[in-house]
Amino acid sequence: MLTRQAIVAEIGETHTRLAVTDYDRLSIDHYVQFDNNAFTCVTDALAAYIRSTPVATSAIGIAVINGSPTTDEDRLHHDLAEQLDWGTSPSRVFKVEALDALALVLPHLTLHDTKLISGQKVEPGTPKAIISVGQALGVTSLTPDDGAWSAHRTHAGSISFAPQTRGEFDIFERIRCATDYVSVENLLSEAGLCHLYELLLESAGQAVRGSPASSIMDAALGGSDAVAAKAVDNFATWLARFAGDIALLDDARGGIYFWGAIPRRMERRLKADLFRAAFEAKGRRSAWLAEIPIFIIRSDDAILKGAALALAGRLD
Repeated sequence: MLTRQAIVAEIGETHTRLAVTDYDRLSIDHYVQFDNNAFTCVTDALAAYIRSTPVATSAIGIAVINGSPTTDEDRLHHDLAEQLDWGTSPSRVFKVEALDALALVLPHLTLHDTKLISGQKVEPGTPKAIISVGQALGVTSLTPDDGAWSAHRTHAGSISFAPQTRGEFDIFERIRCATDYVSVENLLSEAGLCHLYELLLESAGQAVRGSPASSIMDAALGGSDAVAAKAVDNFATWLARFAGDIALLDDARGGIYFWGAIPRRMERRLKADLFRAAFEAKGRRSAWLAEIPIFIIRSDDAILKGAALALAGRLD
């Protein structure tokens, strides 16, 4: 059987991954990763990769991470056609959101692609939910549908943040001073962690300093900054509560799957008993939630394979 190959790209916030995939077998070849500042724009990066890859492909699939800037399909195709002198070539450029790519590939991931954090085994043939934490907070649910899976994007990141303690109410009020609505995403995102850190520094009487989320995580996990540790602990607690809400909303007996750099770096916090307790603390539904497994998607090429599946669906 002839293989069908395509170039797939994952455009992230700080880096880009590229590969050639057989989108029938979901194999990955000619894999490269580079910092985004290595090229002036996405088009230049794609063109350089295509020139260096000795594979004739029928299509290019681009998966875009939440919050990452890129242009639309038509513009990308036009710019690449000019750089590569495609002429009347049938090559086509398709764009897919990263969460959509993850939803497509999740049923195909193996035990090596995910890591069980806590909870019981997956109940086969039951709904699953993906929670993406990065520049934005995204949620997609998967439900069984006549032998296949149906994905449903949500706007769950925009639901209201619900403080439960006096300290959380204080944080809520201070954030509300700058906005007329406080969503969960206002807190559970890279910008949310940075803002929370600044608020806690101010409350502790320390000089407010702007720090990227990665630096806050490093300081918290390394034990060098008590305020950073408090910010990360709060973040983990709120993420656990939110994940519990999503599990209830989606009947996610098939598991909650975290994706993104923040959940990966927070793995130790996610495995802690306090995180699990906050996840399950839903009154009479706590016993039901106790059986829900929580995973981290740790495969570096999951989105690339998901982009390949998206291409297969559009090219067939």
